[in-house]
Amino acid sequence: MIKKIYNNYINWFFYAYKFTADQLGFYRVLFIVSLLLFNGVPQFHERIALFPEGFFNPPPFFSLFFSEILPLHYFQITDILIYVGLFSVLTGFFTKISGIITAFLIVVSSGFLYSSGKIDHGFLIWFGLFLFSFSGWGQSFSVDSILNKNKNKKTHNWTVSLYSMALGFAFFTAGFIKLVSGWLSSSEAMLRGFFLRNYYVQHKQDYLASYFENFDFFLFWEAGDWFTILFEMLFFISIFWVANFRFFTVLAVFFHGAVLLLFNIAFSSYMIIYVLFWIPQIPDSFWKKINILNNRLTLPTKIGLIASVLIIHFTINYFEFNFIIRHAYLFLFFCFSLFILFFKPRWIFKDETIKEDKKAIIRFDGVCNLCNGFVQFVIQRDKKDKFRFKPLQDDIAEVDFEKETNFSTIILEKNQKRFDKSSAFANIVRELKGGWSYLYLTTLIPLPFRNFIYSLVAKNRYKMFGKKDSCMIPTENLKEKFL
Repeated sequence: MIKKIYNNYINWFFYAYKFTADQLGFYRVLFIVSLLLFNGVPQFHERIALFPEGFFNPPPFFSLFFSEILPLHYFQITDILIYVGLFSVLTGFFTKISGIITAFLIVVSSGFLYSSGKIDHGFLIWFGLFLFSFSGWGQSFSVDSILNKNKNKKTHNWTVSLYSMALGFAFFTAGFIKLVSGWLSSSEAMLRGFFLRNYYVQHKQDYLASYFENFDFFLFWEAGDWFTILFEMLFFISIFWVANFRFFTVLAVFFHGAVLLLFNIAFSSYMIIYVLFWIPQIPDSFWKKINILNNRLTLPTKIGLIASVLIIHFTINYFEFNFIIRHAYLFLFFCFSLFILFFKPRWIFKDETIKEDKKAIIRFDGVCNLCNGFVQFVIQRDKKDKFRFKPLQDDIAEVDFEKETNFSTIILEKNQKRFDKSSAFANIVRELKGGWSYLYLTTLIPLPFRNFIYSLVAKNRYKMFGKKDSCMIPTENLKEKFL
């Protein structure tokens, strides 16, 4: 049992995410551009200059290396080096070493800022910069790829798995602290108290805040308490199912957008983190067009585009548009999350490994009314024509229809893998049009429990739904879907 769990974990860690060099290279550009235009590059020398003289209360272990805040000149120099490092990563010039050094400088400088007692959420961004320096994201759309003449295109996708763990753990710790501090107490709504503190003490009264000042409907705020804790704690559990994790990233964008509108708090820095897990969902045709465009752009044009990004960045900082830009950036993502959640849930759960030229095969009990009804249900909602169908009885020469257990599970075969019972059901509905794909979230339920429910229904399917005397015969319109 332990060995099986270990093997499943290793398989997930190294193979759950499959990124190409082009996908990682494209994300590298998006990542740095997002930092420059929307998240902002920290100016440590400006913030350190405001610290009271002699004030030094570092986080754990930091004091082992430093006994006081370093001179201001150090931060002025490292701020320049950070800009140079980010520019180097953006262009893909010595990408790996530039990312490692830049992330290290930012983390060390941030350690001094944490002396104020506030460890902000931006740490995940810089951890990502460090981690993806080992991913191979400098092998495409970069100066390095030109100098190396594309000799090495190997990517290390375990970095994405590790990053998903870091993100999930960050949410879990936030939810766990709320749980143990009494957020689910039935006597009071903690979310309501947090809102009132923000509204009256910190004067965060923009957007929808004023509409909720006197809104004291207890069930609304209590539901908010439960949603917050369940969402944050389940985030970590979802990391072992790629599609479920994508769902939680969309839910996270919705969550951050709601926090912005209600509490006037903008978690804009996380948006580019969530984008990473959607990169593999982009169709292959997009990457072909990107490569064609990349090959057509001349060197002066590429330099001009990079210069434009830097000019816009410094313009935003000079005119202090950061607040407006970050809020607009987050609100745009919030609107997009609503569109996906309500209109395109299949984008979340679809299996990108199913190719159009190789259909997945659904094998079912051909005489069972429930099974036949499910097949018709799938056909009507299989708008992308992902599936083909075959009765289980076709493979048996002499069938004893009284032995119900022979055909008591639906089977799904795709990508040389075989799924049965509840796992087959979940992997089928994830591809269907409409909100039915949300049923894939049942995979968060422990497998023995959901398979028990499935087997209970399957065992009594003939009694509950009846059966035919022979396997269904497809109509002329549906013959091509049956093997």
